[in-house]
Amino acid sequence: MSIIGNIFLGIASLILFSLVTSNSKPMPGGDAGVGYAWFIIMLNLGFVLCMGIVALVIGFKGGFEWVSVHKSTRILYVTVSVIAVLIFVGLCRFLQAEAGHYSALLKMLIKAGSLFVPFLMIFISVILLNDSLKASFPLAVYKWLSIFIVALSIVTLTTLLLGQFAGVAKRQAVLLGIRKSPRSANDDRILAQIDSCDVTTSLGSILVFSGDNQPAYIQNAAVAKIKTNPNWEKTLIEYFETDWAPDVFQFLASNDVDSPSLFEEPVQKGIYIQARLVRERIRRCSHPSHFYPGMFDWDIQRVIRTVDKFQSKEIDYLPAIKELRAALDEPSELDKPKFNSAKMLDKWIKGHS
Repeated sequence: MSIIGNIFLGIASLILFSLVTSNSKPMPGGDAGVGYAWFIIMLNLGFVLCMGIVALVIGFKGGFEWVSVHKSTRILYVTVSVIAVLIFVGLCRFLQAEAGHYSALLKMLIKAGSLFVPFLMIFISVILLNDSLKASFPLAVYKWLSIFIVALSIVTLTTLLLGQFAGVAKRQAVLLGIRKSPRSANDDRILAQIDSCDVTTSLGSILVFSGDNQPAYIQNAAVAKIKTNPNWEKTLIEYFETDWAPDVFQFLASNDVDSPSLFEEPVQKGIYIQARLVRERIRRCSHPSHFYPGMFDWDIQRVIRTVDKFQSKEIDYLPAIKELRAALDEPSELDKPKFNSAKMLDKWIKGHS
């Protein structure tokens, strides 16, 4: 039995070494990143499985006799302890990359569970598997080390579980508050911002609230405030030649204007501005995680809805839309996903070619 236990302990040691060395390497992007993630998951599961088998071998050999003189009590303590430690170590290995939102103490415990506890498990297992080594170590060494990692595991698992319950309760309380009150504190803040806006100089700052994605009372308030500027249409047209263009599309996609013909040519200019902003945003991305398939969905939807409202015999929007579609193919040194908005534009281009 000792030979079998030592074989699985050796495999677990090799897996742990691979996991530790992999932490120092950057995660590849694209399909390679997905394969790498699955490889790490399988290594973690392999380590937990091997250590579980080692614990069973130690139990069959009588390596846990020191836990209690009563067999039933010993089996209960050892089973609960081993399961808790294995869950703790496996969970910490998965959580270590996503521990940013935890407290400093929990981050420290997760780090301990992903690195130091596995090494202690292997050290204790080597002693308990091999009678000669067990005889050369005082009982207090592996006894108190075992108690330490079991206590650490149970305390950390309990803390994580209570944190999850608290998070669920908090989210439910927020949802309940939203159901009870048709207007949230954030809505009141937005309405106050709209009300205090000087539309003669800062009209652009409230365009984002004029879309039909907002509650009706916010959208209506924003539109009404914008139209208190006697030159609001002229201002929107001027914004189409600036980086405010996406916000103008937000307004036009959801609201009517008094003089649609005035906007036909500016809409075309705004599309080219939107294309430039798309290219610039792609260039600014410095990590694969900055990209996601729906990255430009909102902006592109607003452009298409606006163009469909201002179709004109005098203005051909097709070249501008093609330029916007080409902007999505802006090269990057990073792996980019296939943007959902590319399909939207391809469909529009096909229908207007």
